[in-house]
Amino acid sequence: MNADTQPLLAKRYALVPGVGVGTMRFGDRVTEHPELVLRDPEPEYGAEEGYAEYGVTGLEETLIIYVDGEGKVDSVSFYEFCMVDGRNLIGMGVGQLLVTLGMPSNIDAEKIGRDVELLYAYEQLGLTIWTVEGEVCVVQAGGVG
Repeated sequence: MNADTQPLLAKRYALVPGVGVGTMRFGDRVTEHPELVLRDPEPEYGAEEGYAEYGVTGLEETLIIYVDGEGKVDSVSFYEFCMVDGRNLIGMGVGQLLVTLGMPSNIDAEKIGRDVELLYAYEQLGLTIWTVEGEVCVVQAGGVG
C-alpha cells in the first residue's frame, strides 16, 4: 500500500467496536457497499468455511471483510492498521492495549509453528486481538449481541 494513502484509508476505515468499520455496519448487506470486492470469485459456503471474503481496493492485504451465506457483513480482520478512537491497535504493546481497552474477558494461548500467540478476547466489544512477542499483530472484530 502506498504510504501516502494509508493514513487516509486508515481513517476512512476506522473501527467502532461492536458496531462496524467506517460507514459499514455489522449485519449490513454486502450489496449496500459497492466498494467491497470479492476476494474469491467462487466462495464456498460449506460448514467449514461459511463465509466469503471481501476486501477494499488499496487495502487488499490489510482489511478482510467476512460475509455470511445470507450476504451480510459478519466480521472483519485488520492486519496492518486498526484505528480505534484515533489510535492504531496494530503494533501496540500489550501494556498500552490494556490501558486503552481495559481488561479482556479472556486470554488464550495458541501455538502457531514455533511461535506462541496470545489472544485477548473483549467479548463486550466484539474483539479478538492476537499478539506475538507482546505486540498486537491482528485484530478481528464483529458485532455484539
